[in-house]
Amino acid sequence: MIRLELQRFAEKTEQATPKRRQDARQKGRVAKSPDLTSSLSFLAAVVGMSVFGSNLLGAVMRLLQNCLSLFVVSASQKTPHIKQLILPGITQVGLALIPIVLTIMLIGMLAAFFQVGPMFTLSTIMPDFSKINPLEGIRRLFSLHAIVESIKSIVKLSLIGVALYAAVVHTQVQYAFLMESSTPVIIDSYLTNANTILLYSAVMFAAVSVADYFYQRYQFSQSLRMSRQDVRDEQRDQEGNPQMRRRIREQGRAIARRRMMQKVPNADVIITNPTHFAVALRYDAKTMQAPQVVAKGIDETAQRIREVARQHDVPIVENKPLARALYQTVELDEFVPGTLFQAVAEVLAYVYRLRGRALS
Repeated sequence: MIRLELQRFAEKTEQATPKRRQDARQKGRVAKSPDLTSSLSFLAAVVGMSVFGSNLLGAVMRLLQNCLSLFVVSASQKTPHIKQLILPGITQVGLALIPIVLTIMLIGMLAAFFQVGPMFTLSTIMPDFSKINPLEGIRRLFSLHAIVESIKSIVKLSLIGVALYAAVVHTQVQYAFLMESSTPVIIDSYLTNANTILLYSAVMFAAVSVADYFYQRYQFSQSLRMSRQDVRDEQRDQEGNPQMRRRIREQGRAIARRRMMQKVPNADVIITNPTHFAVALRYDAKTMQAPQVVAKGIDETAQRIREVARQHDVPIVENKPLARALYQTVELDEFVPGTLFQAVAEVLAYVYRLRGRALS
C-alpha cells in the first residue's frame, strides 16, 4: 500500500495550477490543521481561566454556600430562599463564564479563519458514500496518510507527556509546605499548580500543532501536484481542443474569404503577379482619398479572385512588383500608402482610359 501511495505521488511532478487550487477550494479541500484550532482554543481556555477564573471561582463558591444553606432552612422557606439566593447565584456563574467562553470562541474562529480564509461551500456537508465502503475504509486504514497520522499522534502524546512531567516536577516542591497551611491556602495552591500544569500542556500542544499545520500545508500541496498530462488536459479544457480551435479558425477564415470575394465584383482593377499574387483595388474619387484594397490573396485565393473578376468583367492588369508590394504592405480594407500611390494611379489611369473614364 505504501509503495503504491509513493508511486502515485512520484508520477505527479508539476506544481498545482491556480485553477486546480481553486477547484479544490470550491470542494472544501484546503490546507488546515484541526489540531491547531483545538490547541489554540485550549490555550485560550487556560489563559481565560487564569484571567477570569477568580471571578468564576468566587461565583461558584457563593452558589455552593447558598445551596448548602438550604439544608438549614425549613421546607416553607426553601422556595423564597431559592428565588433570593440560588437563581442569582446561577446568574453570577453564567456571567462569569461569558468572557471565558467568548475568548475560546474568538480564538477558535480566528485560528480557523487564518488557516483557510473566507470560504463557504456545501461540498463538505454532502454525503460521501465512499466513506462507508468497507474496502475503501481498509485502504485508508493502511494508507501512508493513516501511518503518518498515527506517528503524529504518538509524537504529540509524548511531547505533552513531557510537558506534564515538567510541570509536576516544577510544582511538587510546594506540596511539602502545605501540610501546615490553612484550607484556603491549600485550595489556592492546588488551583495555581493545576493552572501551571494546564498551561505547560497547552503551550506544548500549540507548538506541536503549529508544526502540524506546516506539515498539513506541505501534504496538501503534494496532494494537488499534477502530472504533465494533467497540465495538458487542463490547458486543453480551458482553451479548447486544438483540433476544435483549428476548425474554428478555418471556419473564420472561410467566412472572411467569402466576404472578401463578394467585394471583388465591385473592384476597379485586379493587379496580379500574374499567378501567385492578386490584389483587388477599388477607388471612388468622390468619397476616397486613396485607392482601397478590397481583396487580396496568393496561389489558390489569387486564382479565385481572377476567376470572379473575369466573371464580372473586372480588368486584370499584370504588374509583378506592384502586386507583390501591395500584398505585403497593405492590409485588407486599408488604403494604398503614399509610397505606392503613383504606381497605382498609373494603373488606374490605364484602366479608366480603356473604359473611357477619368481618374478624378
